[in-house]
Amino acid sequence: MDDRLLEKKTEAEPVQDSLLLHNFSNIPFYKASYTEKDLPYAGKEHFYISADHLPEIYASLISLHPAYIPDIYSNTQKVVYNRKNDLLELTMKNRHGLVAGDFVMIENKDGIKFESRVEEIPNEFTFAVKNNLPKAYSYFVRGKKINDLKQIDRDELLLVEVRVNQLLYRKVCALESETDFMKNKTVLLEKQIQELKHAVHQLKNKR
Repeated sequence: MDDRLLEKKTEAEPVQDSLLLHNFSNIPFYKASYTEKDLPYAGKEHFYISADHLPEIYASLISLHPAYIPDIYSNTQKVVYNRKNDLLELTMKNRHGLVAGDFVMIENKDGIKFESRVEEIPNEFTFAVKNNLPKAYSYFVRGKKINDLKQIDRDELLLVEVRVNQLLYRKVCALESETDFMKNKTVLLEKQIQELKHAVHQLKNKR
């Protein structure tokens, strides 16, 4: 970032740096596969860190966005048009976990996506939406809309990574200096031992 854009800047405090390094070393690291099967990165295992662990360490790494999550992600078992209320009732194989007022992403057989509002909940397997979807015997329900999907700011993460690498480099340099000091001290001690051995040997010869 250009300094001319900044109002104020300060050096990071040693305590903050120490906590940053400690906390980053404890972030759980996983291999994971995604629920969404039609995304470019789907179908493969990926390295993964949970966004839930990052706000405690560095709050600016996380931002919240509205998005659809694949919490249902299955085809309907039954589609029924209810003439009494002019609603389309979609029945799922598993419990949908929706409430009236939720928004869901529904997809037809041609892959066209539609955002629909849940109008009624007849039961825990069935929900009803307005009858404005293209006529079909089955739909694919991706999931409901949330407003707090956590996303990691990659640019901010890169800056933090630079700082963590700096701290690790300093620790490595400190350890190398300590190692060099101990090596030199060992060489000196070995030299003194040899001198003592030589002195003892000379004393024995004088006797």
